[in-house]
Amino acid sequence: MAVKAKPTAKQKLSASDKHLYKLHGLSLPKAQHKEIRRFKRLYDEPSLHGTKVWRSSAVLMDYLLQNPIKKGAKVVEIGCGWGGLSCFMAEKFNARVTAVDADAALAPYVDFVKRLNSVKRVTFEAKRFEKITKKDLQGVHTLIGSEICFWDEMTRPLFNLIKRARTAGVKRILIADPGRTPFLKLIDMCDDKFDYDMFAHNINKPWKTEKFILRIDN
Repeated sequence: MAVKAKPTAKQKLSASDKHLYKLHGLSLPKAQHKEIRRFKRLYDEPSLHGTKVWRSSAVLMDYLLQNPIKKGAKVVEIGCGWGGLSCFMAEKFNARVTAVDADAALAPYVDFVKRLNSVKRVTFEAKRFEKITKKDLQGVHTLIGSEICFWDEMTRPLFNLIKRARTAGVKRILIADPGRTPFLKLIDMCDDKFDYDMFAHNINKPWKTEKFILRIDN
């Protein structure tokens, strides 16, 4: 009689695949994942909507695969949430990524997504838009963010951050959004100051969705 082998750690992980999104070779947790639920019991819950993988991040990933940045570049993700987009940048472009979010409670979530994907070149920092200085942005090639302009009071600080990034020499700024009113106000503010592109981009997996992307090249 054959004896069944005990499942390996990898096989145990695959058993929870129903609570993972598979996206461009990355594993990204759903809110129902057992580790995410454990974090919610152990730590302060995120207070600034860092509660799931947002669809705008997936749209921005797809756009970046079609419009890649140079390998090994320095990248800053603002409003990083669980860090899925940061891990994507590190994995696909060998980028050195600083994942920034105003909510310090997201640190264990970012660390989990890094471990889940064996990503090392991502560092988390808790910092608000207005606290990110020109010094922080020195040598940064790309500044990215998704669904980070959802309150009116975020528009001006984000616009000022974009101006600082341009002054610091950041080569490319990419911000994805569903098209909320604060984001559209940001577009209006950019319209008066510098050249930009704003366009729709859609994907079919893991969701069928369309979002808008603001692109500013320096």
